Amino acid sequence: MFLGKLRFNRHSILLTWFITYMCILFLPIGMSIIVYIESSRTLEAEIHEANKSLLKQLRETMDNQFQAMERLNLELTWNVRVRELLYSNKYETYPNEFRYDLHMITQDLKLFQTAYTSIDHFYIYYAPDNIVIQPNVYREGRFAYQLTHKTDSFRYEQWLSVVERKDAKGFIPMTRIDDDGKIHRTAAYISSYESDKGTPVATNVIMIDNRRIFHAIENMELFNQGHVGILNEDNQLLVTNSSDTWIDDFPFGKLDRSSGFFYIVQGGRKYEVFYLSSKHSPLKYVSVIPSSLYWEKAERIRKLTYMSIGISLLGGMVLSYFFLRRNYNPVRRLVQTFSGKSHIGTTVPDNEFHYLQYAVDTTLSEMEKIALQIDQQHHLLQANFIAKLLKGRLDRRIPFDEALTTHRIRFQSNAFAVLLMYVEESEPFFERYEGMQADEVLKLLHFIITNVVEELAAQQYQGYVTEIGDSMVCLINFSRSEEDERMADLLRIAREAQSFLRSKFGIYLTLSVSAIHEGVEDIPQAYVEALDAMEYKLVMGAKEILSYEQIRKEADDDAEAGYYYYPIQVEQQLMNYVKIGDFDKAKQTLEEVIERNFRPPVVSVPIARCLMLNMVSTLIKTISEIGDVQESFLIRNPKKIERLTACDTVHEMQAQMTEMLRLVCEFTSSKRQLNIQQSKKRALDELVRSVTVFITENYHDPNLNISMIGDRFGMKATYLSKLFKDHNGEGLLDFINKTRVEQAKKLISGSDNDKSLNHIAGNVGFNDVNALIRTFKKYEGITPGKYKELLGEE
Repeated sequence: MFLGKLRFNRHSILLTWFITYMCILFLPIGMSIIVYIESSRTLEAEIHEANKSLLKQLRETMDNQFQAMERLNLELTWNVRVRELLYSNKYETYPNEFRYDLHMITQDLKLFQTAYTSIDHFYIYYAPDNIVIQPNVYREGRFAYQLTHKTDSFRYEQWLSVVERKDAKGFIPMTRIDDDGKIHRTAAYISSYESDKGTPVATNVIMIDNRRIFHAIENMELFNQGHVGILNEDNQLLVTNSSDTWIDDFPFGKLDRSSGFFYIVQGGRKYEVFYLSSKHSPLKYVSVIPSSLYWEKAERIRKLTYMSIGISLLGGMVLSYFFLRRNYNPVRRLVQTFSGKSHIGTTVPDNEFHYLQYAVDTTLSEMEKIALQIDQQHHLLQANFIAKLLKGRLDRRIPFDEALTTHRIRFQSNAFAVLLMYVEESEPFFERYEGMQADEVLKLLHFIITNVVEELAAQQYQGYVTEIGDSMVCLINFSRSEEDERMADLLRIAREAQSFLRSKFGIYLTLSVSAIHEGVEDIPQAYVEALDAMEYKLVMGAKEILSYEQIRKEADDDAEAGYYYYPIQVEQQLMNYVKIGDFDKAKQTLEEVIERNFRPPVVSVPIARCLMLNMVSTLIKTISEIGDVQESFLIRNPKKIERLTACDTVHEMQAQMTEMLRLVCEFTSSKRQLNIQQSKKRALDELVRSVTVFITENYHDPNLNISMIGDRFGMKATYLSKLFKDHNGEGLLDFINKTRVEQAKKLISGSDNDKSLNHIAGNVGFNDVNALIRTFKKYEGITPGKYKELLGEE
């Protein structure tokens, strides 16, 4: 991969170095390009500004010319003789003065011609008589047209349409013939006179030739090589400096502001267009200059820049290759050395430096793995030897001292004890490592416990930890210290380990400590004692430190004090409380039994297990005697009994039994409440039925009312009426009245319906006929008489 000749690939350090050199090379080149671009932009801006200034100069010059035309038009319009000619009626009275006035106007125009030397030609067209009035002369209209305007592109009819237009005012392009017969393009200012008759009166025509307009820019090189034009408000080209035609398809729509700049392309050439609006009239000055004229002087700088960039690139590439080759040779030789002596080879897809780093890291990692494997094997062998030693299963064919040396174990004395550890709770520890596999977290937990206990033991003694089943066992070898202090030190080690693991890692342990034994042959006995002490977790509780010597001493001292308390009458009392759903009393009885059996001196572990099984049996018998409870509770929750019998401590057993008592008492209590409600409902149904029958049988009694019914059934009238209304949805009085109305309807519709209303009212329990009518209308909406009429119609 890296060992051949100098060549590039996407992994080699050569590519990285080459990119680095190119970045260094391209940095000044890039800066040169940026400087060139900015210089070009600055030059372009300066050229545009200069062009704009020239166009402004032209505008200032021509605005004065066009203002002169407007001033001359104003003086012609308000000339006294002209206005008398146009608007007075004296020629109807003195017709001979018309010719004289025309002559006088020509003399005035001659004076204006002298005053406005910048105006090439002007005249007044008098529409009523088709006369053109010029300085010093007036002529017939057609003749004046032939002398002044006649060309193939500007016919007489076109001329008439211009000079006879009403409300005309502004600049238009025209042609003019001078005294020598030459044709000139000219900008004409047309202004018509006001007329009240709806017909044209007269029109002023004032002209300035192109040659006079563009005389100001004859010496401007850029303008002479491009197009310069003046547009009127309708974007008509008044005049232009170019003898050629104006740009085809010129975008006049872009001339929508007071000034601006844009590019156009015409005939394969690019043009730069500048335009300005006149300050005093709706005219626009436009210049169209080929872009190539601006950049002729900048072309040399551009070529020089390109040449310098090319030379820099070529020289930089040559130097880069030279230095790459020179700097890469040592790295290549180093890679060859590693690849020839390492099992890694050259297959790692990365650059040379990464390869070297990978090779070194891999070698070191392999060395660490070998050392770790050796250490792990030693630890496993040592732990296996300790486990066999605790269980008394050592291979007697191997000398004991030799076995100790092989497993790097060196006892300081002949005194031993066993510390047994059982993990009660480790959820907080497992929550810290949610991303890891459960077995990996468990290995880490055992590793932490091993290191903590061995470190605490190593402060004074020696400790060797191994795993046996679900527990961890530490064999303590005491040093030659005071014998009285050994047990206290052993308990201290247990307390510190328990406290440290709980506070730092959230690991909760139950520990049991054996007695201290002399001699290696008694180590299995110490292990058995630690197991026996751990059994007392059932009665002493979890997360405690259980000392075999302390438990044995208390058992010997109080052998006759502890007794089994669970008489038949207490069991029956507990069952009765459960059956009636009295959870508080049942819980109190359960707590009394547990407290009497497990307060010091405590019963032995076998007796404690018998008590637990007996109380479980009591609870099962109670549940079995409650009929439906077995279906609704035991069958749906069989694991509750399993959890109860599997309790490790009295506290766990008490918590499980208390929860089961609560569930059963809630069921029995709810069942009793349901029975009471059903009994009340049946009694209420019977009461309402009896009241209904009583009303049906005694509705004809005028004394029948709520009070009478209350006395009949021995209840308060208001309470009885409320019960009746809650059950039937209507009060007693409404039910009595409805019953009487129904009976009255039957009597009215009967075969002997000729009975009077008084007779019917008395038969259904009303004291008078008015009470019948009022009640009948309340419930039926009509009177009894109307009801009888309706029956008769049917």
